[in-house]
Amino acid sequence: MTLTLPLTLRKCRAIILKSSKCSVCGGVLAHRRERTKGRNAMKLLRGLAAAVLLALATAIAAGPAYAQALSGKKIGIAAREITNDYNRDIIAGATAVLKAAGAEVVVTDGGTDPRKHNENIESLVNSGVAGIIVQLGDPKQLAPVVAKANAAGIPVITTSIGSKTEGAIADVGGDEALMAAMLARSLLSSIDYKGNVVAFWVPGAPLLETRKRVFEAVVADYPNVKVQWVPTEHSAAKVQTQMEDLLTANPEKGSIAGVWGAYDLLVSGAVEAVRRSGRDEIKIASIDGDRIGFQMLLDEGSPFVATIVQDVPAIGRLAAETLVSAIGGKKDFPSAIFTEVYVATHANGAAAAEKRWGPSVWDDLAIARKDVEGRWPQDSDLIVVRPVLP
Repeated sequence: MTLTLPLTLRKCRAIILKSSKCSVCGGVLAHRRERTKGRNAMKLLRGLAAAVLLALATAIAAGPAYAQALSGKKIGIAAREITNDYNRDIIAGATAVLKAAGAEVVVTDGGTDPRKHNENIESLVNSGVAGIIVQLGDPKQLAPVVAKANAAGIPVITTSIGSKTEGAIADVGGDEALMAAMLARSLLSSIDYKGNVVAFWVPGAPLLETRKRVFEAVVADYPNVKVQWVPTEHSAAKVQTQMEDLLTANPEKGSIAGVWGAYDLLVSGAVEAVRRSGRDEIKIASIDGDRIGFQMLLDEGSPFVATIVQDVPAIGRLAAETLVSAIGGKKDFPSAIFTEVYVATHANGAAAAEKRWGPSVWDDLAIARKDVEGRWPQDSDLIVVRPVLP
């Protein structure tokens, strides 16, 4: 069966409900009214409280080794964007270690604009910071500003770039190739390795391009799987509109078997479109393990079957620890530092949610664990993996 694309994709439109601002993901999403009404304020407060607890726990974990090592120094954290749990938790993990070391922390937000991101990094260099942690970006685009930092004697650690940027000490993050392979296996097995798959990604975003390439490589071994790549923007609302158009153009049950999403928040719009259409045969999976990812995974009747979960706070913590060591005079570092990952599914989602977010996750998600266990028997092990390096 051939997947038919709509002749034109409608322009992205904002989706306005009584409570249009999602306190979990920070974006404008079409969550069902009964899940959102009256909960946004409480979720926001819980999210802030969780960030504080995370920072305190990370500071305690950092221990005396870094106590006051950066006293009187200023450290910059340059984020390409701060839009979801992933961004915020890297910043929280890094900030806790840096403040425990006595540093003043300055955070910049590029607002998803690579040019603004570079300008922010250059401003940090010009302000005389002692070190910089860069979150997200393209290694080629970052190289010139990293070179300026090096010329000023400022060490730079990158996070979630996916490869080492010239001049940076190291890149810290999940193993993108490993996570993308885990995502491919999770989605393809859920559709029995056959059917049409819609795949959403943002062109030019390095991590997402890597995830795309790996999925293409895996799919090449399964001739009964056909992939329709749908370029989009960092917008759940736009993805929802695109998915609605695809469902309208392909109304027959089985015409779309699955949806591949480059990350949880991005594909949340597709999940909402599928739920509204009643197309419960469609399976959806993505990467990150954000709160919105677990909400989609564990909700009743969800078409979202898997998220690949990263230890995101550890990315920030390891980046900060590496930077503190570099400022302290250490010279030898691996080019890539990886964190652990695991697959969360309907069958192990309760354990996975608590591992990622702690026991308070059920309040954050407004879902009772006993309800999850009633919907999805928790009969699958949670297996944590990381790259094995010589």
